[in-house]
Amino acid sequence: MAPPYPPTPVGVPADLAVPSPRYRRHVWTAAFALFAFVGLYAGTIVWLVWLVRLVWRMASAVGSDKTVLAIGVIAPSLFLLAFLVKGLFFVRRGDIGAATEITPEEEPELFAFITRVADEVGAPRPHRVFLTPDVNASVFYDLSLRSLVFPSKKNLNIGLGLVNVLTLDEFKAVLAHEFGHFAQRSMALGTWVYVSGQVIGAIVGRRDGFDTFIRGLSRFDLRVAWVGWGLGLLVWAMRAVFDSAYRLLLLVDRALSREMEFQADLVAVSITGSDSLIHALRRLGPADQALNRAYDFATEEGRAGRPIADVYRAQSEILGHLRRVDHDPLLGAVPEVPKRGAEAHRVFSPDIAEAPRMWSTHPPNHEREAEAKRRYVPSTLDARSAWTVFRNPAALASRVTRSLYEKNMPALAALASPDAEVTREALTRAWTRPALATELMGVYTDRSPVLWAREAAALADKPPSDREEVLARLDALYPRSLVTTNQERRAAESQVVSSMPSPRACSRPPAA
Repeated sequence: MAPPYPPTPVGVPADLAVPSPRYRRHVWTAAFALFAFVGLYAGTIVWLVWLVRLVWRMASAVGSDKTVLAIGVIAPSLFLLAFLVKGLFFVRRGDIGAATEITPEEEPELFAFITRVADEVGAPRPHRVFLTPDVNASVFYDLSLRSLVFPSKKNLNIGLGLVNVLTLDEFKAVLAHEFGHFAQRSMALGTWVYVSGQVIGAIVGRRDGFDTFIRGLSRFDLRVAWVGWGLGLLVWAMRAVFDSAYRLLLLVDRALSREMEFQADLVAVSITGSDSLIHALRRLGPADQALNRAYDFATEEGRAGRPIADVYRAQSEILGHLRRVDHDPLLGAVPEVPKRGAEAHRVFSPDIAEAPRMWSTHPPNHEREAEAKRRYVPSTLDARSAWTVFRNPAALASRVTRSLYEKNMPALAALASPDAEVTREALTRAWTRPALATELMGVYTDRSPVLWAREAAALADKPPSDREEVLARLDALYPRSLVTTNQERRAAESQVVSSMPSPRACSRPPAA
């Protein structure tokens, strides 16, 4: 029996996913910056080779002492030459941490679904498919200079924490977005430039046996340590030059990455419509928050000798509690698409605090939504859960939960999990604590109640003596306006990590 598959929208413009002039402009800018960096790197290697040969010939011509010359000039030059050349032979293996590979024999419906999405967008089918426990979806692969000539085989990572909150059409849109990065020939140059930038970033930021050797030499006998100090200084200077040049390349590369996200979004829109991917993006943040809380709950229950059976059921339950506590019924959910004016309907609004654009690899969600709906294509929404394409969701969720315990709390692996209703009652008790009461408007969710005070003395404010004033102050503590205030605070806090530059990132972040 064919697996369930949301229908593709009709009337999709033929040129919807064709790269825009803006995208091509970013590609050529990044290509120019990349070639300039490669020229600097290769030119330095050639210059060092020329310097060694020149000094050796000069020494031979004048008959000087070659031993002193070798120690003073030639040996350091050869060391730097080896330092640069060895970087060309690195291989960075694609790794996503705690992952479980699955096969078509284990999940035939899922593989049939994945294959159909890849074929529909014209992308190569994934070489291998892995499941991870988190809220994530990505394509990962090995990085090396060889991959610039012979493309690496792409592996697909599917996070079950994401599957747990997506509908079937949203799941299709997320997969289409991932495959969209490699789907079209017109995007090949952008992909090549991106991979090249990642290879160079790994070369510049790599630490290996050379660094270990220099550190060991510097800690040796003082009569030898000075050699290590000198070599360390030379390597530091060389790295500083290339690191500065790479930071400039990185800014251009990240601007290209943002354009690649827009293009991959349009590939997804072309087979799922303008709403499905945006709805998936809407669910990501709350799903991640709820799953992290589910991990904490699983840890607490494990320490009490009651390891839970399904962390994803806890994730769903916690999402419901968060909606209640935060007075936000649409937290982790999507508003209904209006029948009229759907093209003007927006799920995201501009963030209060956005990450600095120069360091961001992903455009803000409200910009992604605007681009996806610029030429609106109605989505055929499918409310069935993404779990539908898995053969036995309950058994899979239980297996992954058990593997989390085996990795982090191995002593609990042999314990039986309590009944699901017992776990649910424990979760309900945890979320009915006084601090999480609905009347408190979510003030104490993810927040310390004393952060406002600069000094401890400020916490011991003298209370008023008048009873009416006391009651008035109590009534004013938790006004309805706190709901909006807390939502704004969380939006600002969510940008703290994303606003921090990561100049040596060597793998694509989650594209969804």
